Amino acid sequence: MKIEKMQNKLFGKTLVSDLFICEYMPGLPPLAVKLYLYIVYASENGLECTEETLSMILNSESAAVNENLILLESAGLISWQNDTILITDLIQKEIERSYRLRTVSRPDDLCVNEREKNLARAKVQKAISDKFFSGQMPVSWYNEIDLWFEKYGFEPDVVFMLFQHCANNRVMTKPYIRKVAESWGGKYHIHTSEQLEAYLKSYESYKTLRSEILKRLKWRRNMNVYEEAVVEKWFYTYGYDIEIIDIAMKKSVSKNNATLATFDAIITSWHKNGLKTKEEILNFEEARKQAYQAARNGEGGKTEPANAGQKGNFTERSYDEAFLNSFYVDGDKIK
Repeated sequence: MKIEKMQNKLFGKTLVSDLFICEYMPGLPPLAVKLYLYIVYASENGLECTEETLSMILNSESAAVNENLILLESAGLISWQNDTILITDLIQKEIERSYRLRTVSRPDDLCVNEREKNLARAKVQKAISDKFFSGQMPVSWYNEIDLWFEKYGFEPDVVFMLFQHCANNRVMTKPYIRKVAESWGGKYHIHTSEQLEAYLKSYESYKTLRSEILKRLKWRRNMNVYEEAVVEKWFYTYGYDIEIIDIAMKKSVSKNNATLATFDAIITSWHKNGLKTKEEILNFEEARKQAYQAARNGEGGKTEPANAGQKGNFTERSYDEAFLNSFYVDGDKIK
């Protein structure tokens, strides 16, 4: 005996995973979202369609549909098997990514300190979820935060301040927060809240320096990643402030199209020569200027005025009277 359910497809339901809504949808263009939803709908109702059919249904060009199908495939939402589109099971994918098989028990499984540490981490994850995600933080964020704890040795307070810092900058995307975490833990070796506090103070000074450089260069754009890396080197590695950097800018004023690379060559030469203060740099530049002038004129030679030019800067020949008279012909000889 076969049992079938009579149902009008217009009043059916298409289930979409919360993982798609929370993890993938924010980063996809509108057409890719519509395309994915229709593919899920088609699979639920056993419909067959081609790229041409999809372009007609979504009122888009075939090339745009094909481009967004490739985008969905690169995001891991679909895959191809011959001419068939396979929709990825996002729940299974998340389980496989998050689950790690444990074959042996750890000696510290029953350690009180370990349990307290895990409890503190769980509390800060809940605090982050409540404040920055309205209590609905996606599962992938928990795995990301656990990775930061293990990889960078962050204290729980540091992780909370990481999210607060990014929220203050009004950027809460995962790539940006991940980049900041990598910078704090991997580049500046921040582990404790005390280290973070000291870094944030210096970071405010760095932002002031960066803004001042943009102002003096009259740039109406933000620095790119590579330009910021140069300025960070001046500030964090060389320890130079705006007064010292300004000397390099003034020194390059006579050069056409001076760039940060031009300034960096000058500033790096100061650092290689062990110069740390404004006075040391000014003395160094003055000594180099005098040495260049001496080499140009020759040691002990006569110093020519800067605007001497070419007029009169040569030695004339001397001619005697016999040489000049040789140009005249004797009239008697002509006769």
